[in-house]
Amino acid sequence: MAILSRLSVRARLSAAIAVLFGLILLVSLVGMLVLNRTELWMNVLHRETLTEVSDALDLSRESAELATSAPFLHALFPPFQLEKEEEKVLANLRRIEVLAAEDEGLKLPVARLRLAIDDLTNALAPQAARQAELGAIDRDMERLNQRVRRLARDRALPLEEREVWAALQQLTAGAIGAGRANALIELGEFSRRYSKQRDEAFRLVTPMHESALTEIEAATMRSKSLFVLKHRALAARLDAENALFRIRQEAHRISTFAESKVTQAEARLSQARMETSGNLKIAKNVFLALTAASLFVAISSSLYVSRYVARNLHLIAAAMRRLAAGNHRTELSSGPTSEDEIGQLYAAFHVFRESARKLERRTRQVGHQNALFSRVFRNIKDGVAIASAGGWIEAENANLRHLLRLPTAEEGVRAKVAVLIEQSSFVRQTTASEHGGFEEYVDPSGNVLELRRSPLPNGEEVWLLSETTERKRMEQRLEEIRRVEALGKVSGEVAHDFGNILSSISGNLHLLEKADPERSKDLQARIRSALDLGVSLTERLLAFARKQHLEPQITDVGQLVEGMADLLEIGMPEMVTMSFEIPDAPVFARVDPGQLESAVLNICVNAGQAIDGPGQVTVRVGVDADGGGGAFVAIRDTGRGMSEDARSRATEPFFSQRDDGSGTGLGLSMVDGFVHQSGGALSIRSCTGSADHGTTVTMFFPPKFEVISVASCGARRGQALVIDDDPGYLSTTATVLENLGYGVEMASSFAAGKQCLRGMRELGLLVSDLNLDNGQSGWELLQLGHRQFPDCTLILMSTRDMQGGAEAIDNAQPVILTKPVTETTLREILS
Repeated sequence: MAILSRLSVRARLSAAIAVLFGLILLVSLVGMLVLNRTELWMNVLHRETLTEVSDALDLSRESAELATSAPFLHALFPPFQLEKEEEKVLANLRRIEVLAAEDEGLKLPVARLRLAIDDLTNALAPQAARQAELGAIDRDMERLNQRVRRLARDRALPLEEREVWAALQQLTAGAIGAGRANALIELGEFSRRYSKQRDEAFRLVTPMHESALTEIEAATMRSKSLFVLKHRALAARLDAENALFRIRQEAHRISTFAESKVTQAEARLSQARMETSGNLKIAKNVFLALTAASLFVAISSSLYVSRYVARNLHLIAAAMRRLAAGNHRTELSSGPTSEDEIGQLYAAFHVFRESARKLERRTRQVGHQNALFSRVFRNIKDGVAIASAGGWIEAENANLRHLLRLPTAEEGVRAKVAVLIEQSSFVRQTTASEHGGFEEYVDPSGNVLELRRSPLPNGEEVWLLSETTERKRMEQRLEEIRRVEALGKVSGEVAHDFGNILSSISGNLHLLEKADPERSKDLQARIRSALDLGVSLTERLLAFARKQHLEPQITDVGQLVEGMADLLEIGMPEMVTMSFEIPDAPVFARVDPGQLESAVLNICVNAGQAIDGPGQVTVRVGVDADGGGGAFVAIRDTGRGMSEDARSRATEPFFSQRDDGSGTGLGLSMVDGFVHQSGGALSIRSCTGSADHGTTVTMFFPPKFEVISVASCGARRGQALVIDDDPGYLSTTATVLENLGYGVEMASSFAAGKQCLRGMRELGLLVSDLNLDNGQSGWELLQLGHRQFPDCTLILMSTRDMQGGAEAIDNAQPVILTKPVTETTLREILS
């Protein structure tokens, strides 16, 4: 016993486990003997069935691979790719024929399968040549269409000639539509329309237009006929689709036959399993005897654990409970004198008791800090609430509901901040993206509240509600004063300029009364000059007020600027050079080309006048990737630059920095008005430093809007729903998704998004802003969408960088994006 007392608990338990291991090893040896005998018998059975199962599985796999690879023939048009894929399909077919050679039931399906593959390859073989011819005709027609369209719009030509050119444009448009038809019915409609337009063109054509009509006829009749080629191509596509259906049907029959062979083999193996069970019953009796011996060892070990280990652990646990209850003077009765783990626990208890006494002192300090925080939380003038990740209020101070003009909270009733805002009389005035990160709410009495939300690392949020009524009223009064000052300045300048014009007209009219005929002409010219000056001043004021008449159209901005190069170089001072950075690809925007030319010329002239001595003006055209694909024109000079005060006032009317007094001060204000009226934005950056002095004026224009067919974007991706309370972000995101091939529905509020989700039958993509109207969270809409459409892709947008990402929704991890979201970002994620 003395030896046992010196042994540790680990040693004693290890000895018991070793005995158990020996017994288990003996059980394993007996089991191995029984299983070896069973394995010898099962090997004989496997040799008879595995070959049959293997052949059946190979047959099923080859048929499935054939059904999978055959559709690629339909998608490939280049002959070398078609031949390569056809060889792979035929190789699969030959392997199927070898595997099915001994089964009579497969001879007919295999023969039908070969016939369907032959029909598919015969239908697709001439498609490449047809597509090449159709592509050549389409390019010729597109070129002719552009030429006759330009002539039809040439206002310098007589109206009769332009009508003939318009008829030829309709004729080429009909031929282009026929070449791009996707169905035989659509092709027939285009054919009838083309014949009618062709007869009309022959009736109107004159000798001047015969060459163009001859080119159109030659392009249409290329390779027999455009309509014959297109009809054959569409018919071949239908034949190929029919062959693909037959291939899938016969491959399914072969797979079904292989499955039946596997089922038969499984039945034989089940019979063998029943025979093996009888042999295993004998082994069970041996296992029971050895298990009884193991049980004896286990009971002995449990008695040791209960009488020694558990008893002492109970004493230590009772002392720990007293210590946890706050009795830091608790004592523990003398324990065992052994050096095993129990003895070490007794020693550890005394160390823990000392640590608990230190923790009590630290707890009192933390309690003092919490009391200080509680006083601040209760007495702060702003309304404060802490909300969980789901939006429920975990804690709030009394001022939160006081500022919202709501009664105090009821005991035990939980609420959300968004619901409280809805219950109040306050209505959101501006969103966080419009107002520097906080939302602004106003009630009918004119009271104004600012709402800020700060996310915490664990997903919770801190809501801060501040009363800003007096500050907003002061800001409004200051803004009214600024508007009155600006209006007074504009009115004074306009009155002065129009006063000069009216004085000139009045004086010349007075002189005209007594002037001779020759002198009258000169006076009338002066009056007309004064009137022209008044008209010019009126147009400039309309441009500044964004009221001028615009005729926007799809314009290649790069081509327009390139065409102005000579004019711009002529307008530069002698020592100033110009350079142009225009991309090779077209840069399209929807803008009035005439006004754009005036704006570019105006900025370039100002840039040239800002350079003293030698210098350079650079005009750069490009695509605004951050603005959704629109265009920009940046004009940079190496002049003296502008001060910050001058830069901030550059677009004010009648503001000019020219020392000679020649400037009207309406140049940049007109440009700013034109750009904003076109839906764009104007940016001015300037530097007066010696190293990099100069000014850069950049005009941003929105992208062109065109209807993009599903055929041009590939297969339709599915239905998408975009939810955002910011109209700008909502429209931009929807346009990007339409460009990517989605059918898009839009919702501008939390309630509208929920209603759309409940009314949709299918949904492939759900995109929502995180912070919606009235404090609602887009997170709830993503949860609702995932429950209704489990396979739907989820995207959450926010103007802030969400640290740590977001938790998964039922094993679906949403994608977190920071606004603004670009087409490149969405394309990479959805690919």
